[in-house]
Amino acid sequence: MEIFDGQMCVFGGKSVSTSVNIDDFLLDYRCVDVTKTVEQAQPKWKLQNSASQFAMPPLAQHTTVYDRVNHVIVPFGGQSPNGFSKAINLAVYCSMFQAWGASNVLDRDIRRYVHTSVLQDKTGDMIIFGGASDPTTADGQDLNAGNGERWFDVNRLVLDDARHNAYNTSSNATLGSILKDDGQGTPDVIRGVIHHSSVLLNDTLMVVLGGDVYVNESAVMQPFDLLHIYNVDTMKWHTQECTGDIPPLRCAFSASQHERHIYMFGGVNVNDWSTFFNDLYELDTLTWTWRKMPTPNAPSPRYAHQMKTLGKYLIVTHGFIYYEDGTNGGDEDIYFYDLQKETFVTRYSPSGISKRELDTEWRVQRTGATDAVSAVCLLLVVLVALIAVYYMLSMLFTRLRPRPRRQSRGEGILSFVESYTETFRPSTHHARASQDTAMFATETKLAGLNARSHSMSEGTTTIIENEQQTNALRESKRHARILDEDAATPYVSRKLTLSARIPTYSSRRNSAHQTVHFTPSTQSEDIIELNTLSSHSDDDSLDEIRSPLAITN
Repeated sequence: MEIFDGQMCVFGGKSVSTSVNIDDFLLDYRCVDVTKTVEQAQPKWKLQNSASQFAMPPLAQHTTVYDRVNHVIVPFGGQSPNGFSKAINLAVYCSMFQAWGASNVLDRDIRRYVHTSVLQDKTGDMIIFGGASDPTTADGQDLNAGNGERWFDVNRLVLDDARHNAYNTSSNATLGSILKDDGQGTPDVIRGVIHHSSVLLNDTLMVVLGGDVYVNESAVMQPFDLLHIYNVDTMKWHTQECTGDIPPLRCAFSASQHERHIYMFGGVNVNDWSTFFNDLYELDTLTWTWRKMPTPNAPSPRYAHQMKTLGKYLIVTHGFIYYEDGTNGGDEDIYFYDLQKETFVTRYSPSGISKRELDTEWRVQRTGATDAVSAVCLLLVVLVALIAVYYMLSMLFTRLRPRPRRQSRGEGILSFVESYTETFRPSTHHARASQDTAMFATETKLAGLNARSHSMSEGTTTIIENEQQTNALRESKRHARILDEDAATPYVSRKLTLSARIPTYSSRRNSAHQTVHFTPSTQSEDIIELNTLSSHSDDDSLDEIRSPLAITN
């Protein structure tokens, strides 16, 4: 069981059956969110799925360590199902990506189980001690035909060669190397110990608690009044006498450290495998004194369970349980022991637990500023998306919209005349005359009356002198009238040009108080002059000023 990224996770394991069939193994890992309140009964275990194509191998009675520097969890050893061949490379779990993968560590040695392992943070080494191998761990090999093979010496698995070689300057170990400590040998009384627990104090001293060894084909359990301690740096053993409330002999219990104290809970007497424990003991590592802790509301007696320290809580879960009615079984409830109140409580609260203990300090913490930046970024993304949608829809509607019919030449002329006859500014002297687009049709007819016209030099205006035909058309012809509100301002010269292809008109204004419109002609006119300049005075302000008409071929 490991606590990482705000979760408490249990990896692998098997049912209470003693067989090693594939159906007896749990082929998954499950977690509980410990950043929130957790109830003791029926906690919300969440089955996790690997984010990679790899999955956790089926293992039971193995050990795990969590390297916070590299964010990897490394399981080691354990039993395997019958007929299951171990992988060549050791499987590891990356907590940052929540995925299993094959490491560079070669799983070359025969596996062991019921051993212990601890992680030395400064070197990145997994310190492995004790354990046994049998047909369930050795790919079916029959080791020593009964009790199997016992592991005597301390080994270390290099999980981070850079940290290892930086601390051990004389070493040149590679990643995944399994090194046998060449220091003082293991004391005879604990050689080949199994079902024990180990705790690493101050990242240096590995304290070995309890367990049993085989002497003359019988299990001999280790006492708790004399502990064996291994210095990981100097590779030397020494013993430590303890006083106080010495715990009874037991194996397969769990131990955990909180500050200077070591706590031990549960266990079983392996001589009869029927005496179960649910008591809790505290060992003060300054005075090496044992104290039996009060355990109101304690869970059922059990062994082969898991226990971790988180803040002020001891967390106990799973295990092989002995019930009061004499039956055995498993348990998925989680039990929380409050070290301050010295009692088991029914609810866990993360209040007061540091981010380092929860392993959440590496996360990017959300603040008001980060929320504001996230909101602005989201708003910009939505805005860009709306603009893109609007652009695409407008392009779609443009393609689907029917195109307007192309105007003919005559319709273009009429449209131009209508726009030309719009009044620039209403006149204060005369009402605006109604617009009549028939003028251009009449003027066009004048272009054909060239019977009596004569041509002048190039660039000059042709003067139409056909008086008779001109008088006949004058009744329907309209003149352009320029009205001026200011008598002192001269009228402007205007030119109306009709060509055989495109009619054009240009006008120049000398005053902002001029209005252009068309009125019917009532006076006779002999000659239509082109490009003339007229003036206006107070006496003839209401006279009609005939507009010149220029016709170009």
